[in-house]
Amino acid sequence: MKYSLLAFAVTAACTSANVYANTSEFIDSASTEVITVIGSSLNNVKDIEREAVTAATNIDADFGDQLALLPGVSISRNGPVTGLIQYRGLFGDRVGVSVDGVDIAGAGPNSMDSPLSHVLPEPGLTATLYRGIVPVNAGVQTLGGKLRISADAASLFALGSGITGSANSSLIAPGSGQQYQGNVLYKTDQAFVSGAFMHQQRNERESGDNIVIPNSYYQRNGGKVRLGYEWGKHQLDASYQQLNTNESGTPALAMDIGFIDAAWYRVGYRYNAGEAEYFTINWFGNSNQHAMDNFSQRMIMSESMARENNADAIAQGLDAKYVMPLDTGELELGAYLHHARNNSVITNPNNGMFFVDNFTNAERNTASIYAQWTINKDAYSSTLGTRYTRVSMDAGEAGSNMVMMNPAIATLVNSFNAADRDKNYSMLDIAATTRYHASDSLDIVLGISQKNRAPTYFERYTWLPLGISGGMADGFNYIGNLELDNETARKIEVGTDFNYESWTVSPRFFYQDIEDYITGSPSTNMAANMVSSMMAGTEPFQWTNTDAVIKGADITVQGQLSDSVSLRAVATIQHGNRDDIDDALFRIAPEHLTTTAQWNTQVFDAPLQLQLTSELAGAQNHVSALQNEASTAGYGLVHITGLVTLLDSGHSNLQVTATIHNLFDKEYAQHTAGINRVMNTDVEVGERVPGAGREWHLSLSYRF
Repeated sequence: MKYSLLAFAVTAACTSANVYANTSEFIDSASTEVITVIGSSLNNVKDIEREAVTAATNIDADFGDQLALLPGVSISRNGPVTGLIQYRGLFGDRVGVSVDGVDIAGAGPNSMDSPLSHVLPEPGLTATLYRGIVPVNAGVQTLGGKLRISADAASLFALGSGITGSANSSLIAPGSGQQYQGNVLYKTDQAFVSGAFMHQQRNERESGDNIVIPNSYYQRNGGKVRLGYEWGKHQLDASYQQLNTNESGTPALAMDIGFIDAAWYRVGYRYNAGEAEYFTINWFGNSNQHAMDNFSQRMIMSESMARENNADAIAQGLDAKYVMPLDTGELELGAYLHHARNNSVITNPNNGMFFVDNFTNAERNTASIYAQWTINKDAYSSTLGTRYTRVSMDAGEAGSNMVMMNPAIATLVNSFNAADRDKNYSMLDIAATTRYHASDSLDIVLGISQKNRAPTYFERYTWLPLGISGGMADGFNYIGNLELDNETARKIEVGTDFNYESWTVSPRFFYQDIEDYITGSPSTNMAANMVSSMMAGTEPFQWTNTDAVIKGADITVQGQLSDSVSLRAVATIQHGNRDDIDDALFRIAPEHLTTTAQWNTQVFDAPLQLQLTSELAGAQNHVSALQNEASTAGYGLVHITGLVTLLDSGHSNLQVTATIHNLFDKEYAQHTAGINRVMNTDVEVGERVPGAGREWHLSLSYRF
């Protein structure tokens, strides 16, 4: 892509005047589909759908509300800063998320510090979601999809010399929400340096019937610095980010966030050997310190039940790739290394003798290589790739002061420590997509893939039955399984892109069979059953390999109703079942339709954009009986947004954005929301956490 276009993309990202803007364009002819949701895509792809996601428009702290506008996407949320991407029925660790090229290893085994919580807006930041079949170059273990959030260095190097920046201040009510965000970038002929900061805070939100949503408050501060230098054919850039989350609620989990101190870094190098030939290498890592407890932000029955969990994660990684022209396309070769280590210790501040060594030096090492060939012809374009990945896992010994008092716990500790905890997984991924250009107005898309995922450390090494489920949050205790095999998903997708005048219709149909799907089944471990029955009154689940099938469709429709009015609709439906028993997969989003109409006009010569969004969700009655999942009713919401540009000198502008979310104050609960576990609140324990009622968002943004 030409540097002039890259520069325009970054400028558009910094100055976006669109709220949930919806545009599409054609850029070259590769068959991989991506959807860009922050700024503009920098990939060599066709059919890019854009959604402007900026600090001026988010209601959710982690921007999950805006990501949920994408086809196939919903957000599984356990608290205001714990959003988990769900894509076509799969969520959590099955959906890969990288931030600025960093695969972040979270400290919390229940994903309190989910990857989305590490997003801090900066100039040129783009979020790219691969729609459908994910190419092998997108990353390792992309069984459930891949979301890449980054600011491409080439676009920053392409900017003109001087200082640019932006600032945003937002207020949200009720709940006294505040958000402040700013960016500054200084560019010379050969170098750039940029800085970004963000502050967010809010008290509890309220539902449509004016009930306070339990533990829906949060407070976060973050900063990021980035610098780059280029000489000749060489480019070097480095990034460092620190994000500190203070007391924040997670009502669907057994504990709330005390603090999360998260830092990540990356150093990248690129050598441009030719116009279409280059080599890149990146070294990256992160460190998360995380404290959570069940007593400082919620009520407990007695002091003896107080628990505090201190967890940490450290990770380092390296990835490299070489791209060269081949025939009418390009060949890409790559390699990836990653090491992650997790620790977790549970204590009781009222009892100095109490401790549980939950995870001790739980290690996961990943090594992977891939090859991918992209072919561009007049009649068709294809992407073919394969990736081999080897994952090695190990963990230290377990321990607890309760060993001397409880024979069942002693049995669990001794069995775990005596077992062989070291295991290797070898996995082969294959992905192939083809886009056939049937006519000037019709493309036919076909894709097939085999993707794999090795178990997480908590799925293997949870030796004591605890409510650790990677954010699934079904309320059951879980115990690990050292004998787990890796998951293997085989997926097929069929779709079309039809263009007529200003309109585009893009349906996709998919079918995915997952062999050795990892999920919970009733435990047959007698010691674990005794401990869980004593602690929680229920027998636990154990992570086991089963089989599952997920099928469904999503469609986008967009076009112009008139010169000043545009329309976009996104519909998604998916259906997931276990194969070993007649039961639904847990927490699958129901059918969903989002329709947005945008009107561009002027008021006293000031550009004005008005958007009306309708959000319809169906009832979800296909639920997991095994996990006591409750059905949810359908609902409809209406949101309205206005954006006016008060000053615009070309190089700077001042914009005001006003949003009313849930205009008619509808009382509802998303099926992907968590189940409340906070006692003594307006929402009963065991009820689904309600959605927010009518909310007001006012934002002032200045670009210079």
